[in-house]
Amino acid sequence: MVYSREVRFDTGCPSIADIIDRVRQRTGIHPIYLSDKWLLVNPLDQNDLFSLYPIGEDCIVLTNEGPTTDLLMTTLYVLLEMGGYYTDWAG
Repeated sequence: MVYSREVRFDTGCPSIADIIDRVRQRTGIHPIYLSDKWLLVNPLDQNDLFSLYPIGEDCIVLTNEGPTTDLLMTTLYVLLEMGGYYTDWAG
């Protein structure tokens, strides 16, 4: 099953680089962002990956298949810390 989560921002989206830097600080994991595929990958577990991309200037979308991973949950929490909000975890 595919899950999609939209995180919205009132003051504009943070950059992908800022998001990744915050995830790195919080987890110690140095995720790899494949911008041509919009994928965030955990280098310690190649199966731990999900899509991360902006839509417009006020929304970032996270899409994954299968179970929710720690990297995905941490990224969602980071987006909330950065001023984002959402209405539905499961999308």
